[in-house]
Amino acid sequence: MSKTKRAPLTFTGSSLTAPVQPLTGRIPQKQTAKEVTTKTRKHVDDQPAQHPDEIERQAQRSSKKGRAGRQFIAAHVVPEAAKQLKLLAVQAERTTQDLLIEAINDLFAKHGLSRIAD
Repeated sequence: MSKTKRAPLTFTGSSLTAPVQPLTGRIPQKQTAKEVTTKTRKHVDDQPAQHPDEIERQAQRSSKKGRAGRQFIAAHVVPEAAKQLKLLAVQAERTTQDLLIEAINDLFAKHGLSRIAD
């Protein structure tokens, strides 16, 4: 039997890691629930008045359709098709979600079904 030299079991990656900071010996104090809520509470009086356009934008954001009651549909396509869909979305200034919904509705219409995907 010939003996082969094994690689060392220790690895000194000093050039790979950042220097270790020495411990200060201080143990952080736990905060009470009252301190936490006082620090994180947002006071209405401290907030600046919002512009009416900003209020309208927030209302539009909150009225967007969510995922509740929706079914996820996926398909595996070649990378070129995925890239082409994304480019089309950018060119049309729409989301890929909107384009896919349009495509599904067109497929339904082609087969004489209701355009119900929204």
